[in-house]
Amino acid sequence: MGERFCYRCGISEDEGGPLIEGLCQVCYRKENPVLLIGDEINTELCQNCGSYKKRGVWVDPKSYELEELIFEVADNALLETLEDSLSGKIREYEVASMEELENIDDLPVGRAVIAFQPIDWHIEYFPAIVTYEVRVKAKTHELQRELHDERKHVTVYVRQTVCPRCSKFLGGYFEAVLQVRADGRPLTEEERKAIGKLVEEKVDEIMRRDRMGFIQDTIEKEEGVDFYMGSTSSARKLAQAIKEKFGGMVSEAYELVGIDRQTSRETYRTSVSIRIPKFRRGDIVADKKGKVYAVEKVDGRGLSLRNLSTGEGKHLNWKTVKQEELDTVEHERSEAMVTSITLGEVQMMDMKTYETYELEKPKRPLREGEVYQMVEVRGRKYFLSKEG
Repeated sequence: MGERFCYRCGISEDEGGPLIEGLCQVCYRKENPVLLIGDEINTELCQNCGSYKKRGVWVDPKSYELEELIFEVADNALLETLEDSLSGKIREYEVASMEELENIDDLPVGRAVIAFQPIDWHIEYFPAIVTYEVRVKAKTHELQRELHDERKHVTVYVRQTVCPRCSKFLGGYFEAVLQVRADGRPLTEEERKAIGKLVEEKVDEIMRRDRMGFIQDTIEKEEGVDFYMGSTSSARKLAQAIKEKFGGMVSEAYELVGIDRQTSRETYRTSVSIRIPKFRRGDIVADKKGKVYAVEKVDGRGLSLRNLSTGEGKHLNWKTVKQEELDTVEHERSEAMVTSITLGEVQMMDMKTYETYELEKPKRPLREGEVYQMVEVRGRKYFLSKEG
């Protein structure tokens, strides 16, 4: 069998190395480039929130510092375009630094290593322009003696736009209303502050996973607070978070607001309502048996109570609170001094009227001459606490 020659440049196999598909080593690499990327790439970032598209999906940036943000967006656009512009003979690739790439002189067939670095840029105004040097080493055939080693300059243009979320937000869009109320009473100032803080923290967390989880507006009402939310699921998550902390009942209602022009489907707005319990710390309550308690703590799990007759504490979950028909009771508070203590009785003097009255001696320790907080429920007086 005679000597073979490269059909492109005519060099002999002896000189040009083993032929690959009829080509010498150099011509094979020239005829089969691995880096098929164009000279220019266009990409965009949202001028309002800094988000950009990653594989077609809008994502929030890692950095909001403008210079870092522009490079983050440009790097991403370059890498995505590079991935899509590698020769079909490349099955896998990795990204390395220019220094690491310099030292690579062999690779398995079908593998490429990519490196890129910005060599020129202007980012003072938009479109921002970043020019990269891109270098790729790869092996596409087992007979290759030298790797493909290709370099190219690619320019990325970063333009400004408004992402779909921001255009909805700026257009006043909301999908759900979260209504926070208390059962049978207005929210207190303290509750409003605590709910506001909880909502703020929770929305930050929700927005990491749900880009439409924004609060469009917050409206303070006499009876409570309304949060206008970009998504129904975020309103539900907030209601759940409030319930976990304060307890209460969550309910939903739907209102037909129109027809979606694109899908011709009816669109509804959801009202998610969380009604926190009427009970507050310091309330005086009674159960269906007439036992009287002071409320010491209210949270998502239930009520911590102190029995005013025995002084014993107990915790009831919300289900039991309902079963026991616990409710606030009318009461009158006063202050009284212990004037004398006998085996079974204490004599008290009301600090306002100076009237005296006797009570059964409670289990708690009492001292003569001390002033105590008293509460009267249905004609019966109870010790609330020691003054101060």
